[in-house]
Amino acid sequence: MRIITRYVVFELFKTFAVILTVITMLLLFILLAQRAIQEGLEPLLVIRLTPYLIPDVLRLAIPATMLLATCVVYGKMSGANEIIAVKANGGSPMVVVWPAIVLAFAISLFAVWLNDIAVSWGRTGVDRIILRSVEDIVYGMLRTQRAYSNSRFSIHVKDVEDRKLIRPTISFHARDNAP
Repeated sequence: MRIITRYVVFELFKTFAVILTVITMLLLFILLAQRAIQEGLEPLLVIRLTPYLIPDVLRLAIPATMLLATCVVYGKMSGANEIIAVKANGGSPMVVVWPAIVLAFAISLFAVWLNDIAVSWGRTGVDRIILRSVEDIVYGMLRTQRAYSNSRFSIHVKDVEDRKLIRPTISFHARDNAP
């Protein structure tokens, strides 16, 4: 029965790795494109976002991948009548099932740890890169035009030295429905 157990574990790992790679790449491209469109980011900044989005993508991909890998492996084994062969040989079907349970438990522990990383490190990294991008745009406009404005506020400066504003004037615009 150890041969069957090794076979199931190998098939689960192999299938899990392939499906995880495909789903992760697909979700990563979707999230990167979504962020790029929402924030108006240039391609270099989108590439810099990638390491910070991977934990968030894996957080979504791992449970679905484990479920799909389990279905694929056991569906393939059932189609080849391997489970019936184990039962006909006098073995328990649990010999075939327990590797998936143990593997799913171990992967779920990793996924819980990854959830913490995705929230604490990944999202703050994404926010930091987007904020730095906005800062670069605003400082660039203040250096060249000595003014920056949007729907909420406007900034006028005499000069900009590095990241220091010389004699800034900040005006906040009232909204139509605001007091």
